[in-house]
Amino acid sequence: MSITPFSPPGAPDPAGHRTILLSQIVFLLFCLEVGLVLLLLPWTLLWDNNYFFSLQPRHGSLWLSNYLRGAISGLGMVNLWMAVEEIQRIRRR
Repeated sequence: MSITPFSPPGAPDPAGHRTILLSQIVFLLFCLEVGLVLLLLPWTLLWDNNYFFSLQPRHGSLWLSNYLRGAISGLGMVNLWMAVEEIQRIRRR
C-alpha cells in the first residue's frame, strides 16, 4: 500500500507544468536552430562545395539553382516563425 498526497480535482500539477515548459523550450530551440541553418546554409560555400552534390553531377544545376536555395530558405523562415509563435505562447503562460 502506498500513500500519495491528496490533491483536489483541477489543482495544477507543478511537475507536469515543468515538463510541459521544458518540452516547449526544447521545441523552441529546435525550431530556432533548424530555421537558422535552413535560412543561411544554401547561400554559403558549404552548399556550393558539398560532397553529396558531386555524386550526381548531372543534378548540379538544380542544387545550385537560386530557386531551390530560395525554397529552402523559405522553409527556414517558416521554422523561425514557428519559434516566434512558441515564444509568444510561453510568455502568455
